[in-house]
Amino acid sequence: MVMRTLSAGPARHGLDDGGPSRDPLRALVGDSAVLQALRARLPQLARADCSVLVTGETGTGKDVVARALHALGTRRHGPLVGINCAALPDSLLDSELFGYERGAFTGAHAAYPGKIALADGGTLFLDEIGDMPLHAQAKLLRVIETREVFPIGALRARHVDVRIVAATHCALEGAVREGRFRADMFYRLNVARVTLPALRERPEDIAPLFAHFADQLAGPDGPLRLTPAAMQRLLRHDWPGNARELRNLVEAAGLQFDGTPLDADALPLADGGDADAADGEPQRVLQALEHCNWNRSKAAELLHWSRMTLYRKMKQFHIAALPPRRGERH
Repeated sequence: MVMRTLSAGPARHGLDDGGPSRDPLRALVGDSAVLQALRARLPQLARADCSVLVTGETGTGKDVVARALHALGTRRHGPLVGINCAALPDSLLDSELFGYERGAFTGAHAAYPGKIALADGGTLFLDEIGDMPLHAQAKLLRVIETREVFPIGALRARHVDVRIVAATHCALEGAVREGRFRADMFYRLNVARVTLPALRERPEDIAPLFAHFADQLAGPDGPLRLTPAAMQRLLRHDWPGNARELRNLVEAAGLQFDGTPLDADALPLADGGDADAADGEPQRVLQALEHCNWNRSKAAELLHWSRMTLYRKMKQFHIAALPPRRGERH
C-alpha cells in the first residue's frame, strides 16, 4: 500500500500530531534562524494554494512541511493523501492512482476511486517524486494539467480538485538535465519552493529536537536525559539521517534509561564524533570535485548536498577551494 493519510498517525521528525486544535507550526521544532523563517513563511504559502516543491535530504521532515501546508490552508477540512512515488509498482500504477470501475478487470469486484480522487477537495502529497519513472511522470502530468482522472473501465473522465505538494531528496534540476525527470513536470511542481537544510547545518536545533523526542518517547522513568559529555557527542555527530536518525537514537537509548543520565559511551552511535574521517568521506569529496572540474555547485549536486554543506566539509577536511598545482598534494 503506497497511500498514506498524513493527517493522523505517529509523530515523526519533530511532528506533534495533537489534533486540529494544535498549531501546525509547533511541528517544526528548532530554534535556528532557518526554522524561524520557515515558520513565518508557511502560512503565506498555505493560503496561496499553489503547488509547492519541498526539497531536502532524507529525514529532514518534508512530510512535516506537507502536513503544515495542508493544515494551514483553505483545504484543511479536506483529505490529505500521500503517495510514495518510489514505491509505486508499474503493474498497479493506473489502478492505484486513477482507480477503476467494477468489472474493469478480473478481480475488480467493486469500483475503486484511486488515490488522486481520494484527495479531491484536499491535498495530494507526492513523496519522493524524483524517483518516479518517466512513463509514470507523463501520466501524472496529464492529471495535474487537466485536473481529470480516467479510471480503468470508465466511460468518462472524473474532475478532481487537489492541491499538489511534492517532495524529493534528489536535485531535480540535475535530473532534468540528465533526462531522468521531465522538465514540464518540474515547472508544474516548482511554483513555490521550500528547501529544508540538513540537521548538521543547524546544530542549534539538535538540543531542542532531542528534548522533543525525549518527551514524546518518555518511558516509566521519564524522558531520556544525558550527561553534558553525551550531549556534546550529539552536537559533534554528522547526522546523515537527520532528524529521523536523532529520533531513532532517542528511542534506542531510552531502552537502557533507568533514570540516571546516560553518558557518551552509552549512545548508540556508530562513530566517536568523527564519522566523516572514518568512512572515507574526505576522499568522496575530492572525487566529486575532481569529477566536476572543481565546480563546487556541481560537486554539491553530485553529492546530494547543499553548497553550504560542501563548503563546511571542505573546511573540515582542509581541502583548498582550488585544485592543487601539478606536483602538489592535497
